[in-house]
Amino acid sequence: MGAYEKHIRMAREKLKAVRNAFKNGQHTVVGDLATKVVEQLVEADAARENTHFGTHLERHQFSGDRYPKEINSAMKKVWFAYGDLGYDGVNGGRAKRAIENMDKVLKYFENKFGEQIEA
Repeated sequence: MGAYEKHIRMAREKLKAVRNAFKNGQHTVVGDLATKVVEQLVEADAARENTHFGTHLERHQFSGDRYPKEINSAMKKVWFAYGDLGYDGVNGGRAKRAIENMDKVLKYFENKFGEQIEA
């Protein structure tokens, strides 16, 4: 399995988990898992160019340089939800916004990759 396929597989697994967590009201983990979905999609895109990141900063810089402003904005909202929900995760509205922004990012990458990520 190539690096691209590995990251897509991981994104799918985490996507399924975040959907289940949200459905079950497990808001403290929604930010964590949504962040991981976004990270795996960025990693999959980078892997298509044989690029791998050693740090979060490298991933954020890659994203800032490569993706449209509205997608970067949605990514940042997901990444900020990680802290907001991880430390004060009782907020179902905040979890819902994290899912909505993750979905914007997901749709962007499904179009970019020409394949459906979510089954």
